[in-house]
Amino acid sequence: MRDTGDTSGQVGGTGEAKEQAKQQGQQLASQARQQAGELATRGGEQVKSQLANQKHEAAQRLTPIQTALRETAQQLRKQGQGPVAEYADKTSDGVERVSGYLRETDVDEMVEEARGFARSRPAFFLGGALALGFLGARFLKSSSQEAASGGNGQPVAALPPAEGTPTAVGSTPTARRTPMVDQPLDETNRPVPPRGL
Repeated sequence: MRDTGDTSGQVGGTGEAKEQAKQQGQQLASQARQQAGELATRGGEQVKSQLANQKHEAAQRLTPIQTALRETAQQLRKQGQGPVAEYADKTSDGVERVSGYLRETDVDEMVEEARGFARSRPAFFLGGALALGFLGARFLKSSSQEAASGGNGQPVAALPPAEGTPTAVGSTPTARRTPMVDQPLDETNRPVPPRGL
């Protein structure tokens, strides 16, 4: 016959082990959630800090533009170009408003305003996001081409040189110029006929 006392003790021990494992699992999950929350908070704070720095830099970069537009408007008025000066003044006022907004508005407020705009006008928001994405892609593409050219200001050669024209890498073939009417024709300024004629 079997001893039932040992079996009930094992079942009771197994139940306690399950309970302890469950509690430890819950504690680990709670700690993981807490650490994930802390990381997210730190990451969010770093992003906010970077955005605040960029916002401040953008506001400072707009100040000289605003000043230049004001000076341009004054010069245009002195030259008798009143209507054009008004456009320069209006543009300067707009730049000043944007600069002030960037200086005075907190990043959190800007995010909330963007969310509100997205909710109230989703089509405009998506169109603006698409336009910003397009401009960002163009910027990155031009930046990568500039980096590929070594940053020397020379454009990257997109097409091979014309047939029969030896050129250095990165340079463009030079066309022969047409002589001026007053100059006599010689070997250096004689026009080159098109190929195949």
